[in-house]
Amino acid sequence: MNESPGSAADEPQNERRDLLQRMCALAAVGMATGGSTIAGCGGGSSGGGVSFVANSGSGTATGTTTPSPAPSPSPSPSPSVSPPPPATSPASSSALAAPALGQHGLSYNSLNVTTSALVVSGMSTRTSGSTLLVCVGRGNQSASAIPTDNAGNAFAQLGTAHAYTLYPDSGTALFACEKARGMTGHAVTVAKPDPLDEVTLTVVEITGGGSVHDVKWREVLSGQPLTSASVSTTGAALLVAWWWGDANSNGDKTAVADGGFTVIDSVLAAGPLVQGAVAVKQVSAAGTYNVTWTSTPQQGAQLWLVAVQAG
Repeated sequence: MNESPGSAADEPQNERRDLLQRMCALAAVGMATGGSTIAGCGGGSSGGGVSFVANSGSGTATGTTTPSPAPSPSPSPSPSVSPPPPATSPASSSALAAPALGQHGLSYNSLNVTTSALVVSGMSTRTSGSTLLVCVGRGNQSASAIPTDNAGNAFAQLGTAHAYTLYPDSGTALFACEKARGMTGHAVTVAKPDPLDEVTLTVVEITGGGSVHDVKWREVLSGQPLTSASVSTTGAALLVAWWWGDANSNGDKTAVADGGFTVIDSVLAAGPLVQGAVAVKQVSAAGTYNVTWTSTPQQGAQLWLVAVQAG
């Protein structure tokens, strides 16, 4: 093959030029592919992020990056946090819910009415945490019995039974159950060993009342102020007072308590029965308390006063 000198001299230069162009093209393809991958890793679309432009005649590829967002400023130091306060100690008795009146009721029968027991029923008492007080007046106190209920509670007598000065065979007695179990349909029963006896049964539930703090009994004869003995409390309490009058069976009676006490149950009808009344008062602070009753006709009475506190 015949070649001119100029053509032979230009061949190596042309090959080098072709080689350089192919290398630039390959470099541009490879860098463009890598840019797509980086853009994808950064969370952007594959078409954005980094672009590459081939600079003809230079034999190199210059990468021009699109401006990236300015870096976020370093977060400010978190404010110092004070350590949490120490856990509070268990609530004291003064911080517990104040004792309050719950369910209550009265049942009675007159002399010569034959029954084997008296019942206060239909109460919906708290399932736990209450104190139950039961005070019973009997015409024949020798035929006595401890109250029972259908919730399985055990009642204890507070002090002793007390006879009336005017009726030595008759008297009253007080019973309690602290932290009693309660229920819907709660019933408290007292038996009548003497089925013909006149008997009056009273029941008082004190909610939030964990303990009987103080109990006092006093008999006042006719003609004197019917003021109870005093009870003391060390905090909030519910005071429960009983009036058991000693008038004869003639005519209806009245019995009113003073000093913020409210009568909640009573039997004051004429006839051969044990007349009685129950009153309560809620107090919010430690103190010494009593109650004075006013009754008609003029008469004496047995007076019970109980303070029930939380705890």
